[in-house]
Amino acid sequence: MTNEHSPVPVSSRQLKLKKFCIWIETKFEGRIARVAFALHMAISAAVFYTIQLVQAAWLADARWPLWAASGILVAGTAFWVILQVVRRFHDMGRTGSLFWAVSIPYWAAGKLIGMFPDLWFVWVALCAYPIWLTLQLFVRSGTDGISRFERRTAPAV
Repeated sequence: MTNEHSPVPVSSRQLKLKKFCIWIETKFEGRIARVAFALHMAISAAVFYTIQLVQAAWLADARWPLWAASGILVAGTAFWVILQVVRRFHDMGRTGSLFWAVSIPYWAAGKLIGMFPDLWFVWVALCAYPIWLTLQLFVRSGTDGISRFERRTAPAV
């Protein structure tokens, strides 16, 4: 018995998938300034609002392919928003995982207010930290210099 590694054959489809996954992962690196972030969030909000209006007005009795197309557009816009929030956290020198600290309490508060409308103070308390983080995304300036979340090129030899 040996510890030698024998190469496993990899198909071209698997290679393409690997390249795509690496491409997606590298999209989360980098930074975005406050003004650009605010502009991107405004555009994303307009896209979400437009999709909602189109779904309510025109897609009410539409066939499933149109709903699928609008769903793909919503998913793409949601990915874009997540990408911008992560980059903005990176610009502030913080980890992009704080995205979850922003999004999950808002989602949970929405569920709680639907189930227990009389307990409004619970969802306000639940959203205090995410509201503070969200305000920081729009107000706080970024860090100077290279962020620890940016890809650095290998030094020239």
